[in-house]
Amino acid sequence: MSQPHHRDPRFIRWGRLVRDAANADPNTRCWRCGRRLTDHPPHKTGAAPTWHAGHTIDGQLGRPWLKVTEPPPEGPWLAAEASTCNVTAGARAGARGRGTGYSWP
Repeated sequence: MSQPHHRDPRFIRWGRLVRDAANADPNTRCWRCGRRLTDHPPHKTGAAPTWHAGHTIDGQLGRPWLKVTEPPPEGPWLAAEASTCNVTAGARAGARGRGTGYSWP
């Protein structure tokens, strides 16, 4: 949570709503890839993936999308995203921002 908006009380509250809704429904789909949590591989550390509140537009605080079995409409939303997808997307965005030219496969 190194981004300033991650300390915003709205992000904290709305993120909790998204994660709670995702955890409550076994049919929740990751907004980024469309898979259920059980269909995601574990992290490189071996840890099981969990639900995160992912930004549909990187870095933009959007309102919570709570229809967790449906993809969010266009625009900035916080939507259920598997931790493996979210961490990968954050690493890619960070690499782009640093201008390293490195891209994850």
